[in-house]
Amino acid sequence: MIEALLIHFQGSSWATWGLFLVLIGCGLGIPMPEDIVLIAAGICAASIGQSWVTTTVIMYAGVVIGDSIIFLVGRHFGVRLLTMPWLQRLFPREKQERARARFEQHGRKGLFFARFLPGIRAPFFCTAGAMHVPYLRFLCYDGLAALVSVPVFVWIGHWIGVRFSENLEALSEAVANTHFWTLVATAVLVSLLGVVLLVAWRRRQRPRTA
Repeated sequence: MIEALLIHFQGSSWATWGLFLVLIGCGLGIPMPEDIVLIAAGICAASIGQSWVTTTVIMYAGVVIGDSIIFLVGRHFGVRLLTMPWLQRLFPREKQERARARFEQHGRKGLFFARFLPGIRAPFFCTAGAMHVPYLRFLCYDGLAALVSVPVFVWIGHWIGVRFSENLEALSEAVANTHFWTLVATAVLVSLLGVVLLVAWRRRQRPRTA
């Protein structure tokens, strides 16, 4: 999948903005892993000599805009929009039910962790919008979660692009290996953050003693 992105965008002067639009589409439910797009963005940035920091800012905006669109769609049209046949192809009823169940179970805390749940993220955000979660609260949780993953994946892609730019076979192998271990590292980091947030929440729930 990343090879197709690189074929279309690597070396192009509009690669960053093209992948920016792809990221918005991912937020709306296009079945393409977001981390793959971010790694490809880093590689493409390296091929045109663009800073990974600049690329990260643009990709971060694409991620948040895509998530915000689906949230605001839920806010204005409600979850009934998800019953439309063309949307059910993107978000089957099974995924919608999983999203609702997770929202009911975790509530607003789930806004942070939903970003790391491929397949149900968009229905979850749509449900949050329909439940009238304040947009600024949604933006805070989702934006914080994006800060965990976006810079890491873009930087890794940029590093791979600089190191293996002359050897496409080695580049593809490096992407495959790095993608796996980066997913593992992200999962561990998110788990640790979850434990920290859970401990903090439980402490706040304890009744104060004199």
